[in-house]
Amino acid sequence: MARYSLRNQNKIKKALGDNFHKWLILSLDSHFKSGKEIIEHEYEKERFKVIHVDNVQPKTDSFFELFVIKKTFDVYNLAYKSCAG
Repeated sequence: MARYSLRNQNKIKKALGDNFHKWLILSLDSHFKSGKEIIEHEYEKERFKVIHVDNVQPKTDSFFELFVIKKTFDVYNLAYKSCAG
């Protein structure tokens, strides 16, 4: 099972709020515990690959985009990119 670390959590809380951060972490936990294959997307003008994580917040169809800064074995070092949907 893959694991993750999320960079700049205090900056995310300060810029987007504690509630947003809570849902981001819950969504990441769910995504990484699900055992599903983690698909890395390559965008033409982006330096890093990006993964999409479904938002687990009820009554939403949004997803989070996170940069894969580094991957060592099964540990993904992630940085928040955006929320879409």
